[in-house]
Amino acid sequence: MGRSDPLSHFLAGQLSDRTRRAYATDLREFFGTLDISLDMVRAVAFDDVIAYRNELVKRGYRRSTINRKLSSLKSFYRMVVAAGLIERNPADRSLVRGFRLEERPSGKAIPTESLERILSAVGSVEDELVRDRDAALVHLLTYGGLRRSEAAGMNWEHIRQEGSFVVLDLPETKSGVPQDIKLQPLVLECLQRYGATLVRHGYSRSGPVFISLSRNASRGRRLTGQSINLIVKRHALRAGVPAKVTAHMFRHTCCTLAIEGGARPQQVQAHLRHRDLKTTMRYYENRDRLADNASDYIKIG
Repeated sequence: MGRSDPLSHFLAGQLSDRTRRAYATDLREFFGTLDISLDMVRAVAFDDVIAYRNELVKRGYRRSTINRKLSSLKSFYRMVVAAGLIERNPADRSLVRGFRLEERPSGKAIPTESLERILSAVGSVEDELVRDRDAALVHLLTYGGLRRSEAAGMNWEHIRQEGSFVVLDLPETKSGVPQDIKLQPLVLECLQRYGATLVRHGYSRSGPVFISLSRNASRGRRLTGQSINLIVKRHALRAGVPAKVTAHMFRHTCCTLAIEGGARPQQVQAHLRHRDLKTTMRYYENRDRLADNASDYIKIG
């Protein structure tokens, strides 16, 4: 590892562009620059990291965000320690405590009634390009459980036939390993309708699937993950859904609906591409906690 540019070597070791960007953002915030020298790395002590954590708290960051930023520092320094450039990780959890977060997966899923209202709102859009694009997007998020970055990164060429099934290849995932998911007939129907509408309006059915339809310089270009978030929020507001809806909530909704439909833990884990089965099992445990609850046994009168 080069002693003059530890950050470049750290980022080069990450498997996905998304992970590299996230680490770069967090480390830039901590060091104030991405031109990080070895002297700067060695100058950091655990009390500097504690002061940084406390400053993030004062600035109103969520606990999960603070933990992520601390994790980025810890991972960076773990590599520097492994390379023999310093002796101890100043961000190690034994020195710098993060926040213990309570897992509440049930609160992240969109209620079925609200989901139906959102789909109805999408279907009522007058502009057929926008309507067909957003219908394909929302159905894909719901049935496919895609992260917004995965949906944004889709190309038409990623959709392929595999025997009697149609699958979507996901070249860039959170794990950094290419994966694929099965496309349900309803999702495929929405994608085909959207593709036909694109062609009818003079757009190509190759390259990025979800493109901007804004009337500015971005029109025709690939949607960003942030744009996808704004699209689902806009439809949720039009549908009168009071809760704050994000694109990632559709992933949790996919998981919850699959469980309620009778899917096995391993099936849900494979479809959502959870690295650890424990992540999937939290949803099952929450469902069991509510389905057979102590309060169900209370009888009065």
